[in-house]
Amino acid sequence: MKLEDYTGKLNDHESYLKVLKILEEKTKYIELVLRNKDIVNEIVKKFKSDIIGSKIVTEWWGTKMIKSTKLFRIQATKEIFEFLRKYETFCKYYFSKRVIDNFYESGSILGDVCESTDFGDDDIAFFDDLDNILLCTTTHEGYIMISLEIKNEMKD
Repeated sequence: MKLEDYTGKLNDHESYLKVLKILEEKTKYIELVLRNKDIVNEIVKKFKSDIIGSKIVTEWWGTKMIKSTKLFRIQATKEIFEFLRKYETFCKYYFSKRVIDNFYESGSILGDVCESTDFGDDDIAFFDDLDNILLCTTTHEGYIMISLEIKNEMKD
């Protein structure tokens, strides 16, 4: 399934809740990657009995790291989506516009800003019953990728 860049489009709680509602209907399992494998995420603690697998990784959903970290696969349940709704959003990303010699430069890597939220820095991905990614984040960088199916439903 093809993914598209959705960075900066879940900066508000209303859009975040809308995407969670769509994901809840289609998600079979969620993967959560701990940015610091020594700090256990509150989702992992709360939904310990719903964990269906875990492994040490250095790569996931287009992200590569030198050091290893822990990935948890968690069964999607109504309760986990209710819990996720308490967060403001996964992350916020603001594209900059700076005036340079009377021209606008948009999306300059030096001016773009990623803002952490109460969700934290851990990465999360949602998968359907065919193991296709519906949405995934590189949260500490503010990046979000979304499937065309979910993106199209967000327009409604």
